Amino acid sequence: MGHRPQFSRLARRVAATLALLAVLVTAPLAAGSGATDTPQATIKTVTGQVLAALRTNQETLRKDPAAVAAQIAKIVDPHLDFTIMSQEALGVGWRRADPRQRVRFTQAFHQLLTADYAAVLKRYRGQTVKLLDVRWEDAARHRAIVSSQLEGPAQQAAQVDYRMYHTGGSWKVYDVVVDGVSLLLNYRQAFVSELQHEDLDTLISRLAHKAATDEETAPQ
Repeated sequence: MGHRPQFSRLARRVAATLALLAVLVTAPLAAGSGATDTPQATIKTVTGQVLAALRTNQETLRKDPAAVAAQIAKIVDPHLDFTIMSQEALGVGWRRADPRQRVRFTQAFHQLLTADYAAVLKRYRGQTVKLLDVRWEDAARHRAIVSSQLEGPAQQAAQVDYRMYHTGGSWKVYDVVVDGVSLLLNYRQAFVSELQHEDLDTLISRLAHKAATDEETAPQ
């Protein structure tokens, strides 16, 4: 059906951009610095940990990228708010969902995003992200946008903004905006289209199946 290919492209774009948070930011802080009291410092610190993991597992990355991706996910996941991301991506479907469906959708959405880490890591060819400025979205400075510029060989520069908020003593990403386009909004549009053709339980099951299939077919 016509709406399925559109969803597939969006899924990979979202997963790939989230993975940039992990592997592409330049000038990471020294490992163990612990300086995560600002949104920009959070991204730098997480990146330092990820780059260290990549350096340690270069051979494994070539042979079993999924295994390295699982390690990367353990580092990155605590800094992504999958509940808010799921809520924003599903939109009105979230409000209509019962508690069991919300839990299942969040799990499936998480798995879908994580499943593409291996493919993203495998395609990495030296692109970098230059951190730019931080813009505060509220007077209390609990919400911020960290702006960056994605650059790479033979690749047009793109602006990538990470929308973050402060909770429980740490900063978390809840949306990624590429050249002014919210990726979660793109996901919401795709899910709205999907739910015109199937119910939420069917969509959840298909997301989980897609995530499992992507993990099994990750490039070696």
